[in-house]
Amino acid sequence: MRYKLGTRKWVKHNNGKLAFRDRMVLIYQGVLAKAKTKKDLKSGKKVHYMAVDEILPPDSPICLEAMALSEISSKPYLFNHCMRAYFWARLLNDGEIFDDEATFTAIMLHDLGLTDKYRLTGDQQQCFTLPAANIAENMALKHQWSDKRAAIVADAITLHLNVTVDAKHGREAELVRIGSGADVAGLGLNLLQVDQVEKVVKKLPRLNFKQQIIKDLSIEITERPCCRISFLYKKLNFGDYIQNARFSE
Repeated sequence: MRYKLGTRKWVKHNNGKLAFRDRMVLIYQGVLAKAKTKKDLKSGKKVHYMAVDEILPPDSPICLEAMALSEISSKPYLFNHCMRAYFWARLLNDGEIFDDEATFTAIMLHDLGLTDKYRLTGDQQQCFTLPAANIAENMALKHQWSDKRAAIVADAITLHLNVTVDAKHGREAELVRIGSGADVAGLGLNLLQVDQVEKVVKKLPRLNFKQQIIKDLSIEITERPCCRISFLYKKLNFGDYIQNARFSE
């Protein structure tokens, strides 16, 4: 059975290893994303303005638990990244309806697989997103979420390493990708005003993020050469996007 690239079922079935078809899909996504960015830059397009101070993360029990787990497990630079990713997702959402709790929970947990406690060791799995997806689903079920809603959070986490996320996977998954991509590689920040970017970074400092994230991702590339992040680095110049992101560290 063929599962959609980046879904949790795909990660589990393929152990996160890219087949030839998967590599072609990522390249195609990259071409489309680059074309869209060029078009937006040429047109000067901006999303509807939202003041950074208007954004308040949800404070439900599951969101507070997810945030606490992220903060306890992550280095400060990585926790701040998760928080900033949520702000970018909200600022770039442009008024579309979404499940705020599910989005926040997924963003808070999406990089747990890069932490010392949850990093993959000693198995064939190639995708660092799986531990976080499993933890998120179990947390959601513990908080009495439906199986469907819990699966949305898990898939949003595993899908965030795709170049783009199709709308059919839900707005929540799109926003996790949008928020994380904006913070790691500056993707989509051209759609925001300068003051919005400055205020988010002032609120949640980057703490030498570029150097730190490249160091952690390098471990994944070395130990899991068949994974998506390795392919993004080697074939789509993702490392250059990180280095050239419009942030001063």
